[in-house]
Amino acid sequence: MDEPAAERPRTHGAEGPCPEERELLKELRFAKTVLDAQNESLSVVTDLVFRLQQRLDVEAIARETVEALQQYRHPPLVAFYLLERPEGPLRLVAGAGFTEKERELGATLPLEGSASGRAVREQRIVPMEEVVRNGRDVHPVVSELASRSVTSGLCIPLSHGGTPLGTINVIFPNGREIRPVEERTFHGIARAVSLAVSNSCHLAGIEHLAFHDALTGLPNRPALHRRLAPPPSGFAGDQAAGLVLLDLDRFREINDALGHNVGDDLLVQVAERLVARRDGQREDVFRLGGDEFAVLVPGARSLAELDAEARAILAALEEPVKVAGMGLEVGASAGFALLPEQARTSHELLRCADVALHRAKQTPGGAAAYARELDEHTPERLAMLSELGRAIRDGQLVLHFQPKVALQYGFVEGFEALVRWNHPRLGLLPSSRFVPFAEATDLVQPLTAWVVRSALEQLARWNRQMPRLTMAVNLSMRNVLDRSCPETLAGAMKEVGVDPGVVEFELTETAIMADPTAAQTSLGRITSLGARLAIDDFGTGYSSLSYLARLPVDVLKIDRSFLADLAPESRNLAVVRSTVQLAHALELGVVAEGIEDRETARALRDMRCDLGQGFYFARPEPAEEAGRHVARGGWIDVPV
Repeated sequence: MDEPAAERPRTHGAEGPCPEERELLKELRFAKTVLDAQNESLSVVTDLVFRLQQRLDVEAIARETVEALQQYRHPPLVAFYLLERPEGPLRLVAGAGFTEKERELGATLPLEGSASGRAVREQRIVPMEEVVRNGRDVHPVVSELASRSVTSGLCIPLSHGGTPLGTINVIFPNGREIRPVEERTFHGIARAVSLAVSNSCHLAGIEHLAFHDALTGLPNRPALHRRLAPPPSGFAGDQAAGLVLLDLDRFREINDALGHNVGDDLLVQVAERLVARRDGQREDVFRLGGDEFAVLVPGARSLAELDAEARAILAALEEPVKVAGMGLEVGASAGFALLPEQARTSHELLRCADVALHRAKQTPGGAAAYARELDEHTPERLAMLSELGRAIRDGQLVLHFQPKVALQYGFVEGFEALVRWNHPRLGLLPSSRFVPFAEATDLVQPLTAWVVRSALEQLARWNRQMPRLTMAVNLSMRNVLDRSCPETLAGAMKEVGVDPGVVEFELTETAIMADPTAAQTSLGRITSLGARLAIDDFGTGYSSLSYLARLPVDVLKIDRSFLADLAPESRNLAVVRSTVQLAHALELGVVAEGIEDRETARALRDMRCDLGQGFYFARPEPAEEAGRHVARGGWIDVPV
């Protein structure tokens, strides 16, 4: 029997599902579409967040954002804009899907007159359809996109802490409707990207402060070292460069007289002149501190090339700088050096240029190249200085003695003690190789103490044969300014048992004239011991005759440079003769050093010069050899 019709199960007929089923299927398909969209969006966001974690600079963040958004099943056109200044414009940093003309038209966008600008101004997502519909803020790039039926898109603002940063523009070429889930995704993407950009800008700001001068905006000293840092694999042999180091000549006086605000204005203008000289390449000009600047010359391979650049820079600074309503003449000095010929690292290069600058500053407005002979602080010399203290303690120092001959009578009146270093590796070194280093450090005190005691002990031995034989010992200004120096000298003379009257301490004229007032007081304390004082290298230090008359001096030593030519009509002859007469008028003794032939000795004798020393009579010799003059009773074996 047939079942009642009302109870039969429903079956699909040829007409398909019933309306209820069709509605259910529709809902299922919509739910699946939403779920797929959510999954796709989640995948894009997850990938983008991972990418952003790997990037710290804004350009990389922009590229990663564009690439992540291209992963949609139907990739949109994407443009990433950054706000250059608060007033605009927006600059295209990265993009995908645009034609060359569209990229050219959209390279920069104004805040007024573009959909992206409206998104930034109003801090909301602006649909492209909105600006097209009302006709406002329609930029030419939108019209160009419309010409190929691209009219659906969003301008998504980027901001952090209320500060606008830029926009991400997402444009769909098929004109499809943007789903709410996608709009929520773009909101999330905007927040993540905004945070990454803000962090990047913050780090960039910190880095800029770390590597730039706050006043001039120029790169600073750390930036110079970073610029010249070798690649990870080591020094690049083709990384040739030159460095010109500059120091303003009268900046301190200007700063003190007119105030720091004027000084700051001056430094800013000097910086701009240096940048202009480098054709606007600010990364080549550095402010190292105070009034010191550096100019990097990439690719420079010769000192001649650097010399020309340094002099051109100095010429650019010759024109008066207008500050505080006046034209100030500044001027500068320049020292320069080459990488890698003269230095292997940025630190060495800067040090070499500084050595050259020190030489250049001796002639204001000048420029000087680095040369090894100018460098008193090479690593080799510093190593020698570190060895000198041990040499004093271990007995590596020896004294050589050069006789001083009475020119009128031809016999030895005394000796000058000259220190030598019997270096275990370098052999016998003259005093010029190591004493200047000692004079710049506290080592000069133990060195001088050793020389004085050793010389006096030798003098005591010779005085047994020649009681009035004298001994001259060199002092440095550092010794003289040491308050304990007189007591040290007095103690040595007393302990050795030498009459102070036969001891002579020599000090160079240059050292005395560096601080004549202090020298006058200190030297008075030394001569009060009964010892004599001689001014060495007289004529080379531009001494004032007023100071010469007041200083407690007993002897003048004429520098050897004046003995090179004593021909009858020479100026040297007139200088030497005048010096002898001046000394005798002041009741001072006169010693001429550097006599190398009999003619010079005779000329000095005829001028009534008291004493002479030089290779003509004898070279500096060890005590055993120099003692032959004492054994002869002081007579020398060369005619005067």
